[in-house]
Amino acid sequence: MISEKIDFLVNMSDEEWGQYAFSRDPIKNKISYELRQEMIEKANLCGKEQALKLKKRFHNFSVKQIVEKMNLKITHKDSNGTDNYIMFACYNSPNKVTLFTKNMILVEQFIKENQLEKSLDNVDIENMLLLHEMFHHIEGNEQNIYTKTETIKLWKIGFFEYKSKLIALGEIAAMAFAKEMLSLSYNPYVFDIIMLYPHDTKKADELLDEVKEIKGGI
Repeated sequence: MISEKIDFLVNMSDEEWGQYAFSRDPIKNKISYELRQEMIEKANLCGKEQALKLKKRFHNFSVKQIVEKMNLKITHKDSNGTDNYIMFACYNSPNKVTLFTKNMILVEQFIKENQLEKSLDNVDIENMLLLHEMFHHIEGNEQNIYTKTETIKLWKIGFFEYKSKLIALGEIAAMAFAKEMLSLSYNPYVFDIIMLYPHDTKKADELLDEVKEIKGGI
């Protein structure tokens, strides 16, 4: 049953979802499990702290009001994606967020048809997506934010070395940011799987199995 699958996902910890995020980072094999744990904790804290600062600054403001105050420009498009990747929102510097309306509507219908509203804290999908991209806007404008300053050394030859940022850290922090802003009881990473169901049940179940493997391996 779909409800049992969602119950499994919403009960996963932030650390477990962090390991899932790292499984998708191109340089994941360069980082030890222990270091990943430390980075996940710091990235989650980074996202939460940014949310707390924003809530203090815009106390009792709605998400849409905060978007306006931060001068974010929202564009709605019908849909976007390929057979292997469905896009729901994206951020383009310096201040543009694009939401893909058709994909959002399909997810909202899926949640309603399967009576998942309560399990998902009656979350507003559009607000959740806006907040995720809002973090990337904040991240792009703060030079000393953790997700930008943390790097991993890939190689060193003599005095020369090459360090790389990690994509996973920004995504983990953005999810933590949205979670704190919306006071959710679960990590918004659950929507990586939920948003896939209306498009391809088989691929959604395959991704769920992958998540279960990651959880089992921790």
